[in-house]
Amino acid sequence: MLLETLDLRTNDVLIYSQNVFNFNNSFKIIYKNEKNKRPKRISYFDVCAYVKDPSPKNLVIYRLLTNVNNLDAYSTKYGYFIKINGKVELVYFDPIFAIKDLRHLRFDFDPKKFRFKIQQVGLTSLTKKEAEPSFAEVYSFDLRAIEAQNQNDKIFADAIFAFDLGYNDEEEPAPSEKGMSDEGKMERFFRDTNETPKTKTDHIAEDKGTKGQSMSPLNTPEGVKVHDLREEIIGLLKQAMGIEGGVGSRNDKLGRKEIEDRGQSEGLLSEKSEDRSQSEGLLPEKSEDRGQSEGLLPEKSEISPKDSSRRSKNIEGEAINVFDLFKTTTKSNELSERAKESIVLKFE
Repeated sequence: MLLETLDLRTNDVLIYSQNVFNFNNSFKIIYKNEKNKRPKRISYFDVCAYVKDPSPKNLVIYRLLTNVNNLDAYSTKYGYFIKINGKVELVYFDPIFAIKDLRHLRFDFDPKKFRFKIQQVGLTSLTKKEAEPSFAEVYSFDLRAIEAQNQNDKIFADAIFAFDLGYNDEEEPAPSEKGMSDEGKMERFFRDTNETPKTKTDHIAEDKGTKGQSMSPLNTPEGVKVHDLREEIIGLLKQAMGIEGGVGSRNDKLGRKEIEDRGQSEGLLSEKSEDRSQSEGLLPEKSEDRGQSEGLLPEKSEISPKDSSRRSKNIEGEAINVFDLFKTTTKSNELSERAKESIVLKFE
């Protein structure tokens, strides 16, 4: 995922995920107004708080489509509900969370015939006077199997801060974790609650022989049911993580307090800006780990000399908007081509 708040004076942040199934170490936050910018850990639960906050933001998340008719989202464990184009949708903060969730979704369907898509979706918030943000979809395209399994959205941060002399992409060292992995904790917890996954999802591949098969998003509840279900899911995840009483760890609590303190000083948690016009195109990230860059991300040389000069002179480094990275005709054309591709995935 990528979450970028827009022009907040005291709490302007960028959050990204790294394709790791870990609720404490997968997500990193960068405070854009700090002179020395270095990624810091942020928990999954604090990421949820940032997504839910009504302040203006750009967001890159992931959508699951399947060939199962009327598959409901009630059995999701790792998804999150937000409103896109006026309709509630189930989304995922990282492709690995969608892949892991496939083991929990309840449907009576032969795994050998099960087909699905994972889409990368770019969103921008439409700030209306609501308690939570509504988003407009800017773009979406299907991920290839290798992308779904190796996505690393850190490259967004690297591109945004490419000319920021205060940016250090070396993350602060995470404390060593002892005991069972997050995945192990989830497996044990849901086994104990009689929700043992029945489908293996360790390996996925592209089904190149499937043409024209109908794919649809999961059915989602509406209204207050969404809020109740979302809170129930977060509560279950905290139980699985051993977070007692629905209250986060010390870091989790400090992170939430920081959000609240900064938000209140800036009016972040309650202040709404006027409706904005829809942003220009947001282009997708391509993981460096694949070694198969297709040019959808800009090289440093593609940023205009004017921008380069401005960035070099500004030592404190005000980050450019993520939309600004991808405004060339070439990039827009490449995104259009990706959007036309239909990539269907299957279990191996």
